[in-house]
Amino acid sequence: MSQKGKATDAPATGDPMDLQPGSKVEVNHEDDVCPRAWYTAIIMERATSTNDKRYVVQFTDLYQDKNSGTKLSKEYNSVDILPLPPPQPPRKFKVGDIVEAYFDDGWYEGKIDQVLDDDKYIFRMSSMFLLFGVKQLRLRRTWLWVPPLDESELAVEEEDSTETDNAEESKPGTGNILEESDQKTKEKEEEDEFSEGARVEAWFAATIVKPVGNNRYLIRFETLRTEEGTRFLEKEMDSLHIRPPPPHIPVPDQFKMFDHVEALYKGGWWKGVIAEVLPDDPKYLVFLADHEKLECKHSDLRPRQGRIDGK
Repeated sequence: MSQKGKATDAPATGDPMDLQPGSKVEVNHEDDVCPRAWYTAIIMERATSTNDKRYVVQFTDLYQDKNSGTKLSKEYNSVDILPLPPPQPPRKFKVGDIVEAYFDDGWYEGKIDQVLDDDKYIFRMSSMFLLFGVKQLRLRRTWLWVPPLDESELAVEEEDSTETDNAEESKPGTGNILEESDQKTKEKEEEDEFSEGARVEAWFAATIVKPVGNNRYLIRFETLRTEEGTRFLEKEMDSLHIRPPPPHIPVPDQFKMFDHVEALYKGGWWKGVIAEVLPDDPKYLVFLADHEKLECKHSDLRPRQGRIDGK
């Protein structure tokens, strides 16, 4: 590492592009205020002290010594380092939205507690309530080593956001504006997919009992039971949180680091990313989307599939 705090001119390694020396990233740096705070940093070099995927980063806004201007440097595991997210244009939030607020030089996770006038929000972080303007907030996103969007994708994203903000009938947070005919087609497709008796997934395998109106359905889980344990749990859910079982696709003989997967855990399928291929083959350390780490057998994993535009 250079003495002036600049990234070294090290040759490219076999690591992902976002972990190359000089890459700007966000690091999960725990502190006494909030365990889920993300700070901007720069990758300095691959750590040589261990065989793990660890990297030395230097923070851009945290100081080891403010008087001398020395920036804080520290080693982190790769699962605690995320690519710098693409810029997000200001947006409207509603009560209950999970967001991140720029506070004390980092992005802290919390929830919108109240919506005030003039784009002001009461932000709840643990037991603290803070006032923030819309430009100090961003929607919380789960990043599973997706590379930053290129300029053309960013232009489309910003254009879609502008249209959504200006449309009277648009729904906050959906990013989609549907014409009336498109909406009817979408509802018809949902009726076909979510007809009575259809098998679906709502994180857990379930069956549609019946539609209850307003794009909501009563479903019966196949692995979750009531507290008494006498019958399977039934619950009303919005169609946004229900999907048909994903199609069967070939499962690789072995997953690799940073592969996007779903892990069978407590009877349900949970999104995650391969954090480490364990020597006790075929087992893996999986970093789940809720920041929990889980050791999994190969047979308990499947490639992650996302649903886009009903497909």
